[in-house]
Order: sequence, then structure tokens, then C-alpha cells
Amino acid sequence: MDLTTELVERAEALAKLVASQAAETEERGSVSPDVIEEFCDAGFMKILVPKRYGGYELGVDTMARVVRQIAPSCTSTAWVLAFYIGHNFLHALFPEQSQEEVFAQRSFALTPGTFAPSFQLIPTEGGYLASGRSSWNSGSASAEWFMCGGMVNLEGQPPTLRFFLVPGSDAELIKNWDVAGLRGTSSHDLAMEGVFVPEHRTVDAVDVLNGTSPGATLHPNPLYSLPVMPFIVGEILPVAVGTYRAASDEFKRVTAERYLSDTGARAVTKQTARIHLGRGAAGADLADSMLESYLAMLQNTEISVMRDPVIRSKLKAQGAMITEFCGNGINELVAAAGANAYRNSSPMQRYFRDINMMRVHATLDASRATESYGEILLGLPPQAPV
Repeated sequence: MDLTTELVERAEALAKLVASQAAETEERGSVSPDVIEEFCDAGFMKILVPKRYGGYELGVDTMARVVRQIAPSCTSTAWVLAFYIGHNFLHALFPEQSQEEVFAQRSFALTPGTFAPSFQLIPTEGGYLASGRSSWNSGSASAEWFMCGGMVNLEGQPPTLRFFLVPGSDAELIKNWDVAGLRGTSSHDLAMEGVFVPEHRTVDAVDVLNGTSPGATLHPNPLYSLPVMPFIVGEILPVAVGTYRAASDEFKRVTAERYLSDTGARAVTKQTARIHLGRGAAGADLADSMLESYLAMLQNTEISVMRDPVIRSKLKAQGAMITEFCGNGINELVAAAGANAYRNSSPMQRYFRDINMMRVHATLDASRATESYGEILLGLPPQAPV
């Protein structure tokens, strides 16, 4: 058995544990430490870590298939897992000294964070002083490191964006994650005031976006020369696709058991119920096919082609539209499932809230992503990063 198949089977085996804790995960606001430990023990965090640091150095498709196995059991848990695996890949894009620090103990780290330019980086001897506050730090409840975005403003020069790393102990976690969807992701705010960041724990954002980071030079595997935006889309897309599958399966179960309150007839006798069931199942199949197509594009496209802004913006737009497709499909199923689908005890309402929270994520927002693609097709500079 090859390693990818083995990892996917491990994820399939852990899905039942994840499902048993889904309601508790949402109520607590974070994935339980025992589930995180199971993921670590299963080797998931090493999927994209370079072999020189003890990782498996597998492809984006392996990461996506592992996350896809977990997503139907709990959207929040899959979301956190996707970011933990993906951010280990991002660690491999930083300078060599940074990677040696992060991967030293166990070949991976638990690293939430966001690349939004939320911090100011003031140059100082040997590095920068970071100050500011960021939101959406998914998985912060178990954080060992944080990955952030900071602006460097020098007099007489245009501002530049750098991505940087800080140990979890160097930052203040502001526990304010109180939202309607993805409630179990512990996506708290993060604050810093004058925290020293060594130069080697920073990297130019343009290099990461273009696939020309220090890691691209250090590691011969073309994986580490992949422009980051198509990667990020591939990181979280299986969460949306897996959630659609879960909603379709749950709608089938509900429909088979449901009786209509006004007539007492079984729901399965209604033509509309059968139509919605068929549409949901076919839609979930299509979403899986679209995910596979996206992953094939990432795996098989030459890096030189992938660096073309047209290709990058197209992939971002496609990923956002696949998420929109999943969201529309889930919304239709929830609307057809009856009033009980809105009870807190029903998984349907959780899928509904989670997917609609997910589809307005900056990377997966279809309006913003397709606008950027349209801008590039017209020869205009995109307003959002691609």
C-alpha cells in the first residue's frame, strides 16, 4: 500500500471519532486536544513537510483527500486540519534557518495564522518589531506558532508586505470567536506590541505569491515553487466539497424517515422530495469531480505556466465558484428538509451555517475572485491578490 492510500485510510478511520465530537467541538469553540493528537499521530501534519526535515513531501492531492475524508464528519475540524497541514507547507517557503527551528522537534508544527496585512513591521537590528492585531487565526486553541502578515513602511519607498512567524508564547491570544458558522475553529484574534521578529522568520509576500520564495530555491521538488494562492484554494476546497456530501447524505436519511406534519404522508411519496434528493446526490458527485479536476490542474501544470497571473486568477475563481456551487446546493437541501432541519440537534443547520460562513472567506468569495479574473482578462491590475 502506498503512503497516500494509507494516510487516506487513517483519515477514514478517524472520521467516526470526529463525528462523535462534532456537536461538542462547536459548543466548545475548538477541536479537542485528543483529536488534534490523533491527527498528529496519524502523520497528517507531515504530508507536505520536506523529507530533509522528516516529512513525507507528498502532493497537494494527498492533503486534499485526507481533509475530504474528515470534512463530512465536522466542517470545523476539517477546516482546522486543512490549515495545520497547509501551513506546514508554508513553513517550507521561509528561509532555511526558520525551517530548521520550526521542524526541529517533530518535523511539523501546529501553526494558525493569516496573511492579511494586519501588523506593522518596524525595522530594527537583526529583524523587525511587530505591532498590531489580526483576526481569523483558525486553530489558535492549539497553536505553537503563528503566521502573520506585516507591512514595512520606509520613508521614500513604497510599502511592502512581509509574512512572518512568531512563537505562540510571543503573542496575545484574544478569545473572541463568537460566530454563527465554523464555530469550532477557534479562529480568535491575535495581538502583538513591539514583538521582535528575526529577519530569518520573515519572507517577502511577493515571492511567496509568485512561487519564488527561499524555500523554492532550497528544495528541488517543484511543489515548493508552487504559487501560494492556487495552493491555498486547494487546501480548503475539500472542506466545502466534503460538507456538501454530508448534507446530501443527511438529507437522504431525513427524507427516508420524515412524515409531513400537515398530511401525515411520508416525505418519500412527494415528487419534490425525490427531486431534491436526486439533485443533492448528483450535486455532491459533481463537487467531488470538480475537486479532482482542480487537484489535477495543480499537480500536472508546469510551474512556469502556474506562475502566469491569468492561470492563477482562473484557478482562484474556479475554486470560489466550486464553493459557491456547494453552498447553493446545501442551501437548497436545507430549505427542502423541513423545519426540523433548523433545530440545533440537526446536523443540517450546522452544514448550512458552516458553508455560508465559508463562502465569504476572502479566498473563496466568488464575487471577488471572479472580479479579479475579469480584471486580468481585461489587462487591468487585480485588486485582490492572486
